[in-house]
Amino acid sequence: MSDQAPFSAGVRDELSRVWPSDACDRRAELAGLVRAAGILSLRGGGQVGLTLETGHAATARKALRLLREEAGVRTEVVVERRRRLRKGLTFRVRVPPQPELVALLQAASILGPGGELRSELPPSVWERDCDARAFLRGFFLGAGWVSRPDRGHHLELTSPGPEVAEHLARLLGRLGLPARVARRRESVVVYVKEAAHVVRFLGLVGAHQQRLRYEDVRVLKEVKNRINREVNAEAANMQKTVETGARQAESIRRLAAAGLLGRLSPALREMAELRLQHPDLSLRELGELCHPPVGKSGANHRMRQILRLAAGLFPEGSGPAL
Repeated sequence: MSDQAPFSAGVRDELSRVWPSDACDRRAELAGLVRAAGILSLRGGGQVGLTLETGHAATARKALRLLREEAGVRTEVVVERRRRLRKGLTFRVRVPPQPELVALLQAASILGPGGELRSELPPSVWERDCDARAFLRGFFLGAGWVSRPDRGHHLELTSPGPEVAEHLARLLGRLGLPARVARRRESVVVYVKEAAHVVRFLGLVGAHQQRLRYEDVRVLKEVKNRINREVNAEAANMQKTVETGARQAESIRRLAAAGLLGRLSPALREMAELRLQHPDLSLRELGELCHPPVGKSGANHRMRQILRLAAGLFPEGSGPAL
């Protein structure tokens, strides 16, 4: 994947290669995938069909394997080229009506014992953290998105409805991930902000390589931001030093024009002459040029005395023309 490709595609690529050794984890992941990307079709006689739709080929392949090996259902695949603005292919994994499908939908808490639609999540995700992580992995494969780490920190799961979204937010909170629910025009999303929370989610669902990549980019961005702040601060300090030196030199020139520099003590006269020679240096640097050298506080004390004298003799707006 190139650096310009969406970061989400890299996460899906990695998650599609994760195959849990525990059967209950595979069933939980399948439940999350079905809940996120599943579209039910109700037919006569109480029959129900299922279609999983995705634009990611590896996700479609994993969905096929999970459906056949873990749910034992018959499937068919339809591939279509997207039209209009969106390019690429759409993969539809269809499961025709069959008893095994009803059992799958009931296990995923999408259908109740009587065939009614439900919004609850599978009970196992509240009982076992491994099932919760697997469920979220499947849900992300079906309806997840995460921003590039150099573009901000945002991860979201698009929910099929507001009630499911509330359950998802609670589940994320149980795993230590504070999540919020937001309504969009045609959808409801559960989202996680802040880099640390996004990184934790990626680790929980098993996207360890992308987690490391995310952290690398995040750290690099923070280093660049810190360097920029330091450079900007240095530039601001330099500008301030130059402006302050110019004002001090102006006051000293007024004293010189009035013939008052000779009345200053040797230490003050030395400081005044150094400022006239070096209007762009800081007080610390001027102090280092004194004989003997003085520290910043000593140089500052001497300059304040000179400026106090100038201010007393020439209030602002008065004094001899230079």
